[in-house]
Amino acid sequence: MRKLKSPSRRHVEAELAALRALPQVLNVAALERGEALLTGYHSDLSTDETLYVLRLCASGCQAAGRWLEGLQFARRGLDLAIREHKVRDKIPLLAISGNIHLFLQNFHLAIRAMREAITIAEQEHLPDEQAKLLQSLGPMYAQLEQHDTALSLFERACAIATTKPLAAVRTAALNNMAREYCALGRLDEAAGKINEAMTIAQSPVLREWLPNLLHTRAEVAARQGRLADAVVDADAAAVQLRSRRNVHSLLRVLIDNARWLVALGRHDDARARLDEAAMLPADPSLHAMREDAALARVQLERDAGDVDRTMDAVTDFLAARADAHRVHLASQRIAVQFVEEVERTEARGRRESAAVNELTLRLIETQAEAQKMARQVARDPLTGALNRVAFEAAMSKLAGGPQQPVALIMIDVDDFRSINAERGHLAGDAVLEGVVERLRQALRVNDLMGRAGDDEFLVLCPGVGPRIAAAIAARVLTKVAENPVVHDGKAIAVTVSVGVACAHSKALATLPYLLKRVDAAIRRAKQAGKNRAVTVRVND
Repeated sequence: MRKLKSPSRRHVEAELAALRALPQVLNVAALERGEALLTGYHSDLSTDETLYVLRLCASGCQAAGRWLEGLQFARRGLDLAIREHKVRDKIPLLAISGNIHLFLQNFHLAIRAMREAITIAEQEHLPDEQAKLLQSLGPMYAQLEQHDTALSLFERACAIATTKPLAAVRTAALNNMAREYCALGRLDEAAGKINEAMTIAQSPVLREWLPNLLHTRAEVAARQGRLADAVVDADAAAVQLRSRRNVHSLLRVLIDNARWLVALGRHDDARARLDEAAMLPADPSLHAMREDAALARVQLERDAGDVDRTMDAVTDFLAARADAHRVHLASQRIAVQFVEEVERTEARGRRESAAVNELTLRLIETQAEAQKMARQVARDPLTGALNRVAFEAAMSKLAGGPQQPVALIMIDVDDFRSINAERGHLAGDAVLEGVVERLRQALRVNDLMGRAGDDEFLVLCPGVGPRIAAAIAARVLTKVAENPVVHDGKAIAVTVSVGVACAHSKALATLPYLLKRVDAAIRRAKQAGKNRAVTVRVND
C-alpha cells in the first residue's frame, strides 16, 4: 500500500520544486523561500535537500549583500557535507565562501576556500568544475598583482577546456590570459589570445562573452597606443552591456573609456561616459569602482582646465573615498566576526591540513598503544607535522588494513645546511615551517605527513599508483619552488628533492626496506641536480 505523505512533506516538495524553477545562483528571491524551509521544515528535509537549500541561501545572501549570513549558511552546509561524507557538495559552498571573502578583501581565506574546492574537483575527476574554479581563483591573484600565478591558473583552465572541449570555459580562459599578458607588458601575446577568443566567440551560443572580450581587446589596444581603436571597442561593449543590465562590467567599461577619451582630448565625450556611470544603480560591492570613477572625473576636469569643475570633482572623490573606507571597515568587521565565530564553534583553532589525518590520529590513540602514545607528543612542535612515532604508527595501521596501492614520498630540503649556516637557525626554522605549509597546499586531504629528520619529511598517500604519485610529487616541487619563504623581511628561495616509492599497503610492514628504496630515490634526485623527483617501484 502506498504511504501517504504528510502535509508538511507535501509543502516541502512544492517549495523545492518552486526553488528549482528559479535561477540557481545569486538569487535573492530564492533566499526568502530557502530560509523559511530551513526554519520551519528542517526535520522534513533530507540531507541532499538541506545541502541544496543551504547552498541557495548562501548564494542569495551573497547577492543581497548579507555577507556574514552568507558565510554562516555556507559553513553550515560544509559541516553537514563533511559529516555525511558528501564531498562533491562541498565544491559550490567553498566557491561561495571564497567569493564572499574576496569581496571582504580577506584574500587568505578566499584563496584557501577556492583552492580546497579545486582540490576536491580534481580528486573527484570533475574537469568542468576544476576549470571553472581555476577561472575564479586566478582573478584573486590578479588583484594581489601576482600576475604570473594568475596566468598559470588561467593556462591550466584553458588546457582543461581545450581537452574536454569546453568552448565557453576556453573563451573565458583566453580572455583572462590576455588580461594577464597585458598586465605583464607582453602585449603581442595579449593581442594573440584575445583575437583567438574573439574568433571562438563568433559562435551564437558564445555571443554573451563578446562584451567582455571587446573590453579586453580595448585594453590591449590602449596599452599599444591605439586609443581610437580602444574607444570603438569600449563603445561596442557598452551597447551590449546596457541591454543586459550588467552594472558591474558596464561601470568598468565606462570608466576605462572615459580615461581613453581624455587622453584623446575628447573631454565632452569622456564627461558623458562618467555621467552615465554616476547614474548606474548603487551597490556596496562597487565601492572601489565608484572611487575609481570619481578619480577619473578629477583627472578629466583637470585635463580640461576647468578649475570649478575640478574642485567639485575633488570633493566628490573625497566623498567616494570616505564611502569606500566605510565599506572596507564594515567588510573587515564581518570577516573578523566570521573567523572568531568559526574558531569558537569548531573549538580547534585553525583547521588541520586534512580531516582524515586527524581521524587517523584519533584511531591510533584508541588502540592498545594509547597510553604510550599519550605520553608522547604526536606532532612536531615546530612544523605541526606528525612526529616519527605517530607517523609510523599510522603506517602500521594502514598495513594491517585492506590491501591497496600506496605511495611513500620523502621530501628533503635542498641545501638546508647552507641556509642555516648563512642565514641562521631562525631562518632555517622559518624555511621548515614554510615548506610544510606549501606541502599542505600541494597534498590531498587524505595524505598523511610526518617529519622524519631535520630537513626531511615523509608523506603517505593511500590509494595512489605511480601516475598519481608522480603528479603529487610534481605539485610539491612547483608549490615549494614558486613560493619563496619570507624571513625577517627577506625572501629565501627554497627547493626540495623528492623520492617516491610506489608499493601495496602490505609493504608498509617492512618499513626499513621501503625507507631504503625511497632514500635511494632521493639520492638520485640530488645527484641529478636537485629540485626534482625520482620514482621507484617496490616489488611486493
